[in-house]
Amino acid sequence: MKFIFAVLLAAVTSVIATCSSCPAIIPLFRSYDKSVVDHFYTAKASEVVSAGNLGYSPEGIAAGIFPTQVAESTPLFRLFQVNTTDHAYTASGIDKADFEAAGYVLEMTPGFVYTTQICGSVPLYGLFHPRANDHFYTTSTSERNSAMISGYTDLGIVAYVPVQGVIIQGNSC
Repeated sequence: MKFIFAVLLAAVTSVIATCSSCPAIIPLFRSYDKSVVDHFYTAKASEVVSAGNLGYSPEGIAAGIFPTQVAESTPLFRLFQVNTTDHAYTASGIDKADFEAAGYVLEMTPGFVYTTQICGSVPLYGLFHPRANDHFYTTSTSERNSAMISGYTDLGIVAYVPVQGVIIQGNSC
């Protein structure tokens, strides 16, 4: 029994040790263009403004992400498919390769996220609307459920983020 307790204590201690006590977190902004049906996410306020000039409306903060890599984090990739005007996001190298094989181009890495739920992180859910060709991401289970009612397919948890999002306008799907 003491051995099992020691192993559990070591496992918990190693997870706690990898969590930064106060890492920098930046907002991942969400914008939406209803004319082309595309959700766009960025950590740069200047891109929110530029996207606004192209018809995107800011919707608030989708989540908090890390600006630099912290222990146990991985890049969040932003890819774009010009033919369908669709932005897609993933923390998986395999999914990134699949997107690229489907004609998506890697645009950038807006920040870093977790691939497992550690350090108090919350799920970032991915959804896809096949008719509209739109990828949509949210930390809200009620918003995810609403999107599925309006035709989005649940892609599961794309990543875990350190801070849940705050959306100003609510569900726009």
